[in-house]
Amino acid sequence: MLIAKILIYSATIAAGLLFGFWELKLKHQLTDDALHPPARVDDLSIVNDLSERMKRERFLRTLPRQKLQKIKLVVGLKFLFVALLIIEVIVLQRPK
Repeated sequence: MLIAKILIYSATIAAGLLFGFWELKLKHQLTDDALHPPARVDDLSIVNDLSERMKRERFLRTLPRQKLQKIKLVVGLKFLFVALLIIEVIVLQRPK
């Protein structure tokens, strides 16, 4: 039973991570044209990384809804697998 639990948990976590990385990839694809890559080495700090993320989010808010449909689908699937993981933990950890 332990091996089955480990397989179920790891498959669910892997699927959730897959959709999380897919979401990041889609967001970067949509915003790469609007943002320019860092030109200097001192532009690669944590503060600049946060600033870039905020710029990306602001730019994503300006896009039409049709372009964001795929991202919304991926985010929904990611949350579905996180909810599924929570349900699996609750159900599979009950004593028999």
